[in-house]
Amino acid sequence: MSRTAEDVLEFDKLRELLRLRTTCAPGRRAVDALEFGTDRGALEAAFALIGEAREWLRGGELGFGGLADPEGWLEKLEGPGIVLEAGEFLEAASLLETAAWLRGQSREAAAKFPLLAARAASLGDFREALTAIRRCVLPNGEISDDASSTLRRIRLSIAQTRESIQKTLKQILRSRNAEAGEDYVTLRNERFVIPVRSENRRSVPGIVHGASGTGQTVFLEPLETVEANNELTQFSEDEAAEILRILRGLTERLQVVQEPLRAAAGTIAELDSVFARGRFARDFDAAMPEFSDAGDLKLVAARHPVLEDKLRREDRRVVPMTLALGGAEKVLVISGPNTGGKTVALKTTGLAALSAQSGIPVAAQSAVLPVFDRVLVDIGDEQSIAADLSTFSAHMLNLKSMLDLLTPESLALVDEMGTGTAPEEGAALAVALLDEFRAKNCIVLATTHHDRLKAYASTTPGVVNAAVEFDDVNLRPTYRLMVGVPGGSSGIAIAQRLGLLPSVIERARSLLTPESREAADLIAYLHRSRDELDRMQQQMARERHALLEEREKLRTEWVGRQQKRIIELERQFAEMQKRFDENVARLIESVKERELRASLEKTARRKGTDIRSEAREELNAALLETISGSQADLGTGSASQAPVRADALVPGARIRVRGFSKAVIFRRLDGSAAEIEAGPLRMKVAVDEITGVEQAGQAPSLQSPGRGSVTVAAQPSEGSVSGEINVIGMRVEEATERVDKYLDEAALANQTRVRIIHGHGTGALRKGLGEFLKSHPLVLRTSFEAEERGGKAITVVELRA
Repeated sequence: MSRTAEDVLEFDKLRELLRLRTTCAPGRRAVDALEFGTDRGALEAAFALIGEAREWLRGGELGFGGLADPEGWLEKLEGPGIVLEAGEFLEAASLLETAAWLRGQSREAAAKFPLLAARAASLGDFREALTAIRRCVLPNGEISDDASSTLRRIRLSIAQTRESIQKTLKQILRSRNAEAGEDYVTLRNERFVIPVRSENRRSVPGIVHGASGTGQTVFLEPLETVEANNELTQFSEDEAAEILRILRGLTERLQVVQEPLRAAAGTIAELDSVFARGRFARDFDAAMPEFSDAGDLKLVAARHPVLEDKLRREDRRVVPMTLALGGAEKVLVISGPNTGGKTVALKTTGLAALSAQSGIPVAAQSAVLPVFDRVLVDIGDEQSIAADLSTFSAHMLNLKSMLDLLTPESLALVDEMGTGTAPEEGAALAVALLDEFRAKNCIVLATTHHDRLKAYASTTPGVVNAAVEFDDVNLRPTYRLMVGVPGGSSGIAIAQRLGLLPSVIERARSLLTPESREAADLIAYLHRSRDELDRMQQQMARERHALLEEREKLRTEWVGRQQKRIIELERQFAEMQKRFDENVARLIESVKERELRASLEKTARRKGTDIRSEAREELNAALLETISGSQADLGTGSASQAPVRADALVPGARIRVRGFSKAVIFRRLDGSAAEIEAGPLRMKVAVDEITGVEQAGQAPSLQSPGRGSVTVAAQPSEGSVSGEINVIGMRVEEATERVDKYLDEAALANQTRVRIIHGHGTGALRKGLGEFLKSHPLVLRTSFEAEERGGKAITVVELRA
């Protein structure tokens, strides 16, 4: 495919959101290196680390803004005989200091953040190298005098020699009574000189090292200072040699710990990337994904973070989506209007999978995903003039490539299946392709406008319909994904909102086939039912929340009242005990006999203790009795509406259903539900929703063992029913539809035996019809025709009497 899944799903823009949240260059490179992986253990370890980082960020930040990029000098260390420059040692010092600081953090955070602490504790100890660098290299990049005693001695000699030369030159200037502008000492060619007018240069013996721009002044080194200047030059060379020796020694120190340094840089890069992902999780309220052993995909309130970031800057909000696939249901067919959010739903799901398997939190309330082996997409216009490819051809080549690569562990995302060609052919291709995808047993999300594909999703096991909602009142999409119902394309409504002529709109509506209008009514009914269910669930949730709040309020008030009562009882008990002790004391004081009083005091203390203990027990019992309560039973009531009489509901009757603008066809009763048919779609509605019968059919009652009584009726048809039906050349789906209607007609005509001619072919049609007939309520048994009359090319069906 011309574009990768990462390109189509805007994964690099997600990386950019992470890059903006890093604090150092190594962290940005670590974010750039994040890629799709299938090692579940490594992914779960990464998310555990990110979870700790997110928790850390609740209490404060952790960043590496002071770290200079170590990549350059670390690469230079690998070269033989290399000596780092002084500035590069300052960059190295920032890495060593960051490592030391992190090691200190690990000791403080070990209890609360063990995983982060373990990463930080793994850093090497570079204190000796850091001390050497700080001793030798000053913050401005110069080499310190303290770097070595030899350097200190050389620099002292340089300072003394300079002072001596300048003193000699100033004496020469004074002796010559130099004019203003020529009474200073300067440098030329690293040697001290004095300015002398060109016409007077012979008056001062020495060496000329240059002239002024006008040529009127020459810069002359007097002979008296030549030897001193030579010494100064030698000292400077000695200084440079000593500095080189010092830098080489420092370089060798770092080369000895080169691997630990690289490991430290890698750990810091990883931690910066981890904290960037933690900030992303905090800023986008993202979840740490769980990986499903059963292959389930469950996203709750998922958003596309790139879209969410864009809308935030525009002061708008993204609409989250919720979906669940897995087990027997692995294919989701999303329909709905253009610009309604179908493609966004695909991209959101795909980016969630890429994020989860790249170690990035998923922008969702919760996310459960399988570990996919690959994510394959066919989204957008891939036409190419240079490659002589139309949009349709490009899509077909993409789908062919996807089918070659798919496995049961893959995720496939297909946008606008079957477009770019004639609608009938496109729909047929889309159904065939979805069948092939379904056979791969992988998770598939596909979008479509084809009604046939919606009907396929409604009737095929393992395939689920979903719709992006359209607001029929305001004629605009709401971008809400509703799983379980098909969506309408709403093309005419959108054209009306965009201002197309009313006459064109009315003409377009009049040209719709009755089946299309019935299907649209059915879809609208499903959406209204879904909205009503959502509204009821939200109301129930609000009422439950209100009840819980009321209960908590009552409980708080009750506890408050009981506490006040307990305090009052405790106060009364204390006063009673105090009065009892005072009365006992007065009685004892009234006894004059000393020995008797002492005996009474002893007895009173013992009895007093017993009495207080008994009184405390009685008080506790009284408290328990005081705080006991009772519960009141709550009653509920309901009202029901009488349904249409069951004997009026016969198969084939046209009935009115609440919410449908036109009558629909009644197929059969199933307990308290009724199966109806509107255009190409079938569904079940509650019998209570049936408001009337427009046209009732009459038919004999046929009993189907194990399924309950079913009444079958059909509208009158011209001519008698043939004893056989030919479905050769049809697809299984089309053939079963035809046979189903044929069996209804045969049963109404009181036929007990019919033949279905399907031919030999590949055997797929025979097998599909056999499975269909096996569960049909009108079929008693089936067998193949005798060899001389067609054999296995014809199935004989005996109908129930």
